Amino acid sequence: MRNLSKIIISIFCVLVLFSCSKNKEIVFDNSTPLAMAPDVQWALVVDPYSAFRAEASWTSDVTGHCRKGDIFQVLGASFDAEREEWLNFTFGWLPLSAVNVYSNRYKAESAAAILK
Repeated sequence: MRNLSKIIISIFCVLVLFSCSKNKEIVFDNSTPLAMAPDVQWALVVDPYSAFRAEASWTSDVTGHCRKGDIFQVLGASFDAEREEWLNFTFGWLPLSAVNVYSNRYKAESAAAILK
């Protein structure tokens, strides 16, 4: 019985030592200063391809294109006549249905890595 408890304690100690020996340092990329700003949201495009519009409307002119995995800073939001929500970006407007919104860029990047 004593040998069994010594073996269990030894195994426990070895597991604790191995779990503590992995010292991973978290490094943040500072190239995007607003990546962690509390009042800035980031959108990850989830549609295979999507078109930016000049206005928050499906009938508006196309101003550019994006694809699944692209990440953009959200600049604003609006609703169209059918009460569909649209998000504003540097290149134009995208419908909310084409993106997932995150509270910081790092979360969006993590989701993009899984999405691809």
